[in-house]
Amino acid sequence: MISPLPTIAEHSSSTYERADAAARQLVGQAFLVPLLKEVRESTSAHGIFAPGAAEKRFGPIIDHQMADALMTRLDLDLIAKVRQDIVNKEPSKAEVTS
Repeated sequence: MISPLPTIAEHSSSTYERADAAARQLVGQAFLVPLLKEVRESTSAHGIFAPGAAEKRFGPIIDHQMADALMTRLDLDLIAKVRQDIVNKEPSKAEVTS
């Protein structure tokens, strides 16, 4: 029989907060950064509007910063799922180390 998912109240708030931060970072780095990179590199600017050396060099840094900023504001279902998976694995990790 499948046990019901534990509620947030069954876990400490620090565990939940750490899981939330980890889930947001994972989703941001795995999905949002590549998307932002593709959008940035697919611009068809030519001539004086073409990306310069600084934009080419610092573009990836801006992608990461923008992904971090968006992840603090977005509430995606994927983040909730990853967070729940992390929280569910936390007790099994404690059992192994005990």
